[in-house]
Amino acid sequence: MTSRERIALAAESIQDFLPDEHTAALVTSGVNRRYLSGFPSSAGAVLITKRSAKLLLDFRYFEAAQKTIQPPPEVIRCTRLIDDLNRIFLEENIKSVIIEDEAVTVAQMKEFSDAMIPQVMSGGLSEKLCELRMVKSDDEIERITTAQRITERAYTEVLNHLRPGVTERSIAVELEHLIKLYGGERVAFDLICITGANTSLPHGVPGERVVGDGDFFTFDIGAVYEGYHSDMTRTVAVGHADDDMRMIYDTVLTAHKKAFDAIRPGVTASDIDKAARDHIAECGYGEYFGHSTGHGVGLEIHEAPTVSGKSPTVLKAGMVITDEPGIYLPGRFGVRIEDTVLVCPDGARSLADIPKELIII
Repeated sequence: MTSRERIALAAESIQDFLPDEHTAALVTSGVNRRYLSGFPSSAGAVLITKRSAKLLLDFRYFEAAQKTIQPPPEVIRCTRLIDDLNRIFLEENIKSVIIEDEAVTVAQMKEFSDAMIPQVMSGGLSEKLCELRMVKSDDEIERITTAQRITERAYTEVLNHLRPGVTERSIAVELEHLIKLYGGERVAFDLICITGANTSLPHGVPGERVVGDGDFFTFDIGAVYEGYHSDMTRTVAVGHADDDMRMIYDTVLTAHKKAFDAIRPGVTASDIDKAARDHIAECGYGEYFGHSTGHGVGLEIHEAPTVSGKSPTVLKAGMVITDEPGIYLPGRFGVRIEDTVLVCPDGARSLADIPKELIII
């Protein structure tokens, strides 16, 4: 499925979601505007009625969008968003408009309610968009995979800089430079590049800590390509690894593989979490694995579905999730291993193309 076909089908799904021809869906969040149009912008709106799909943009984006977008949606130049929306509401006899209740602030809701002609209401639009975005099209999977390849290339090269005496921050800065050099729009999130005892912090922040001989070094990294994110974690040893380090690493790697083997259509996301968590608990480290096993990845680095013990989501082919168990021993070290994984009709396929076995730099 091409990007254009995906966007057209998404608009049709929103039209089917609308209860009648007098109701419209108004999408104002940047990520969902991009999903429904393919066009990135810092402002604007997508308006979908039973009869049309329109992308409203101001002067800054109008020309570029016209050159880029093949309708749907139709690109409309606006000067004051609410005034232009009201004009369309009158033209199409719209009596009520459903907004993204998870993306609109209290202040925005008040502004919409006060200034818009139709009745403004919440009605499951955020949930509908979330449902659509969970299953990726071929073009989305290709972009996530490209982001992953950029990440892997940067990671492989930055390992040449990893040695005793360098700081976490210097590795993080070099990695961000390489991701952009190799085609990433930006890093997918604030890169986690941490060493030694800091690796026991799941979301540790790179600082001036110096890499030492015998340290673990954790890379939780990703790139953005054409709006789509990658997410990968590798933990490596510098110089050597003692028996405890190897044992914890092997425990996490086995949990990672057990979760991967459980991924297939029809199972719940909680089943995936259980596969990893049960193994870590059986090895005596359950209290040291405190986060979920994964999450969805796409236009956002964290999106549905959540891969946790409480997640009821049933996996479908086309979903893209992470598999990232970890063990974190406070004050000592931590290990996390993460791949981004595509749910396939007959199982799963890792989008990562780089080893997971322990390497010693």
